[in-house]
Amino acid sequence: MMANENQNLPRSERSSTTGAKISWQAPEFRHYEKSAGWYVTLISIVILVMAFFVIVQKDIFAAVTMGLIGLLIIFFSRQKPETIPIELTHKSVKYRNIEFPYKQIKHFWVVHNERHKTVNFETTTFVNNTIILELNDQDPEIIRQFLLQYLPEHEETEETTIQKLMHWLKF
Repeated sequence: MMANENQNLPRSERSSTTGAKISWQAPEFRHYEKSAGWYVTLISIVILVMAFFVIVQKDIFAAVTMGLIGLLIIFFSRQKPETIPIELTHKSVKYRNIEFPYKQIKHFWVVHNERHKTVNFETTTFVNNTIILELNDQDPEIIRQFLLQYLPEHEETEETTIQKLMHWLKF
């Protein structure tokens, strides 16, 4: 392929000198806007749990801990996702400054429904063994076909339990 022909292809179909790659930018996580009612509900639940620990259990430490957890939830719920570069190459998955060679990935699955449009990877690492990358405007079928060249696909192509819970909680 000539260099000037390469310029006219969509970004997901361009080739580099080391092989094919797909790259895009996407938010690091799905962000849900929270209403005032969401915060009022959270604060009410935290106050009730704190009251339970103080009145029934007589455990001030647990009450303070629940209050701190509530503050952390509020803090993290207000965080906006950064836009991160994502790249799939013939050797690895890269996002931000993290690279996972395919030999460290057990399998992948693409989730494409009304709530989520992601590509998920299960890695061999002990910590953070599931990687979820937002697809944004990428065609899920192109991503799937590209990855099938290098990785096995997991049979179950639904969102993870955590994704379902986070969607339900709007977190």
